Order: sequence, then C-alpha cells, then structure tokens
Amino acid sequence: MVYEFNFSSQIQTSDWWGIFIRGVWMDTSLIGYIMLLSGILFTALFYSNGKWIIVVLKYFTVIILSIFSIIVVSDAELYRNWGFRIDATPILYLKTPGEAFASVTPLLIIILSFFTVLIFIAFFFLYQNWVLKKNTIFDKGKWWYIPVFLFFSALMIIPIRGSFGIASMNPGKVYFSQNMFSNHAALNPIWNMMYSISKSGSMYKKYPINIEKTKAERIASGLMLDQGSTPNVLIFERPNVVIILLESFSSKMVKSLGGLSDVTPNLNELSNEGILFSRIFASGDRSDKGIVATISGFPAQSTKSIIKYPLKSQKLPTISGVLDSIGYRTTFYYGGNPDFANIRSYLFSGKFRRIITQDDFPKSFRNSKWGVHDEYVFNRLMVDCDSAKSPFFKMYFTLTSHEPFEIPSKPKFKGTDDQSKFLSSVNYTDSCLGAFVREAKTKDWYKNTLFVLIADHGHRFPGKDPNFVVNKFRIPMLWIGGALSTDSLVINTTGSQTDLAATLLHQLGFETSKFKFSKDLLSNGCSYKQKVHISRR
Repeated sequence: MVYEFNFSSQIQTSDWWGIFIRGVWMDTSLIGYIMLLSGILFTALFYSNGKWIIVVLKYFTVIILSIFSIIVVSDAELYRNWGFRIDATPILYLKTPGEAFASVTPLLIIILSFFTVLIFIAFFFLYQNWVLKKNTIFDKGKWWYIPVFLFFSALMIIPIRGSFGIASMNPGKVYFSQNMFSNHAALNPIWNMMYSISKSGSMYKKYPINIEKTKAERIASGLMLDQGSTPNVLIFERPNVVIILLESFSSKMVKSLGGLSDVTPNLNELSNEGILFSRIFASGDRSDKGIVATISGFPAQSTKSIIKYPLKSQKLPTISGVLDSIGYRTTFYYGGNPDFANIRSYLFSGKFRRIITQDDFPKSFRNSKWGVHDEYVFNRLMVDCDSAKSPFFKMYFTLTSHEPFEIPSKPKFKGTDDQSKFLSSVNYTDSCLGAFVREAKTKDWYKNTLFVLIADHGHRFPGKDPNFVVNKFRIPMLWIGGALSTDSLVINTTGSQTDLAATLLHQLGFETSKFKFSKDLLSNGCSYKQKVHISRR
C-alpha cells in the first residue's frame, strides 16, 4: 500500500478496512499451506534429533523467505506498470523476457528483491540465535508423533479453503469494492500466483490452424455479420430491466417449447404473452459459464471457465457495465455464496453496484445446502423494486433447482430418485416465479419494466440426456413486461445466451461492437444470414 501510494491515497476510508479484513482472510489461507508443509516435515523427521530438525527447518525457512520476498517485491513494481497482481504471466513470458519486462526496470526489481531477502534472512537468523536456541528443545520423536502431526497437518485444510462452505478460497473471495485497486490490494500476491499457475495450463494453449488466417477472419466476421434492420419492441427508451436467470431450466420442461406440460405451469402461461424465443441454446453446461454468456455475450469454453480468471474476465464487456455508464442502478441477487467459482470478482468488474447474497438474509432463511431458497429472494427482489429509483437494472440468479434439489415445500412429483426430485425443485421455482410476476403486475413500476426470463444451462433430466445431445442444451428465453410494445410473438430464429446482449442493447439504442460474439435475434439480417422467423400465437 505504501509502494503504490499514488493509488492507495485515492481510495475511501471504508475500503481500507475492507482491504485488510479481506486480505487477512487470504493471508491465512497461505499460512495454512506453509503450516501444511511444515507439519509434513515434522512428520518425516519424527525420529531425528534436535540438530537435524533445526537444520531442515532453517533451510526450509530461508528458501520460503527468499522465494516469497522476490515475488512480493516483483509484484509491487509490476503492478505499477501492468495494473494487475502478479500471476502466472511472468512465467509464461520466460521465453521472451524482453517483451515481459519492456515496461519495467528489471535492475530495480533485482536490487529491491536482493535487499529484501537480506533483511528478512538477517531477522530470521537473529531470531534463531537469540530466541529459538535459548528457549526451544527438540527431543527425538516417538512413533505416535506421526499420526499427531498428520492430524494437525490435515486440519490446515480449514484455513486453506477459507471457509466450511461450498466455495473454497479463490481471488473472488477478497473482492468487495467497485474500486478495482482496493480489490487488487486485498489479494495476497503469493497466493494469487500459486492459484494462477495451477489454473493456467490449458487457458494459454495455441491450437494449430489448418486454414489461412485471413480466410479464417473472413469466415468468422461473416458469421456475425448483420446488415438487417431491427423492429423496436419497447415502448420506453429507458425502461427498467430485470433479468431472471433460472437455474437448470431446460426447454424439456416447458410445454410451449415441446416439453412436459405439468412441470412449469406458470412459465407455460407466461409464454402466451410477451416475446418467446423458441430456439435458444445454452452456451455451456455450467452456471459459471452461463452467467458470463448471458451478461457478456461471451461463449463458454469446453474445459475451462473464464470467470475463474479475473485478469481475463474483468476485460469482458457486460450488459450491466453499459447500463451503469448511463445511470442505471445495477444490482445482482443470488441466494447463495457468490465466492463460488469467482462469481463475486466478475460481478464487481461488471459494474454491479450492489450484490445481494445469502449474507443479506437471516440465518433462519439459509435452510438449503446452497443458501436461501428462491421464494425469499423473490420477495427481496419485489421489495427492492418497490423502493428503487428508475431506471434500474436487476439480475436474479435462482438456486433451488440445483442439486441436491432440496425444496422447502411438499414435492409435486413422488419418488426419491434424482429425476423426480429435480422436477419437483423446478416446479417449486416456477411457482415462486409465477407468484412474483402476478404481484409485479399490480405495481406501478411494472408498466415501465422489461423482464427477461432465461436459463443458465439445460439439464440431463428429464430423460438422462448425455452431454453431447443437442436437446440437453435447449433452454427457454421469454421477454415480458409492461415496457413491451408488442406481445404474443414467437421468434423461431436459432440463437444462444450470448445473443441476449446484442438483442437487448440494440433495443435500448446502444452500439454493441464490443460484444463480438453476440448477434441481434430481432434483426432480419442476423442468425448466420438467415431471416428472422416470427410467428404470432
């Protein structure tokens, strides 16, 4: 914070508290790793006399101090030039060090690292000679030392994970502010570098291209080419926008899309009004991929998820970021823990000014493995809409229909098998959605609001579809609300979650070139040069 005083002097007082409170959380995780290694060393040396233990620990400490000091010092200088905390990037650039250090002064880093290492090691040896020697006695260990040290080493998984919950420690856990420097300051550079290295493998692969680059670029640009016109389906220029991202809602459970008739009766009924997009497919198979595809119009990756890489995800455009820039009040709702899969860091980067999570509800409401059931969050969303100043943008991500399919009510479908429990959980969320929309229609703000109902991904149930079956990825997308100038439309053009960004923002009058993988589903020049297929109910 001192080294980067130009940045730290500009942050708010409240952020200082957040930096150190969140930072200590991640520091403790790093301490857990160090203690785990130390415990394993003690376990291996249980039979040794005091001399060997002191020698091994001495060199272990010197090595750790040296490596950590170099990382911390390098991070301080690199951040000033690169704008992000040290990660796997310097290692990936070792083949081309000239480019890596073109914007920094390598000699300065070397000198600072050298003196920092000397200072820390000097203090360590003073501690060894003045404190440790006089007050510590090591005797040869007993056989039962092995299970004891292994037990205490295993306990280090608690600080390493950072919590007892589902989400383990990740960079997103320390994000708390709209000021990105405050979030970066809370990151432990050593922990962040370890995490980045462990995740970086396949994200930086370069795949062989069996086609000329110019030809590939021409084909790619042609796929997203849109030279058509778009009808205006909104009454107001700046309506309120509410996106409800429905966990695991597959088209296989929506009657109007050819699915089962008795699972989502409320969504079936709502499909008779507004604009129904009948051929929408999820970009990926996981919630973290679906969130990014929906908000940023960015396609899912097959084996990785960009949301887990803050350095990459913070560069993505977002619907919330565009609306925030013109004065919309942006809020994200999720009844669970947003630290799961680094969601929190992505949301802050995406300019969501408020994030409502399980921590904003009484503990008595957290009666699900994932957090707070959907009915309570829908109620909170309703209350906030009642008091919100227009224009507002709110996004709610439901959770009850996620495994293990726990619901706080009597299940509609009998049976203890996973499929029956899943269908009952979807039916429960659908009932919450129906109650919310019915009440919303009685409010004044409904007349100036557009609701977008869309799923984060499909599901193998019903039918246990394998992952390669197209039907597994088909999901609903429905636009309803008083802000629509037309209803009873069915858009039969094939599209994806990634197309929501361009379709929605074009209706609001925005240019969407930053959303490179998103196309306007209402344009008559979209969908790979096909015409928009529109029918009326």
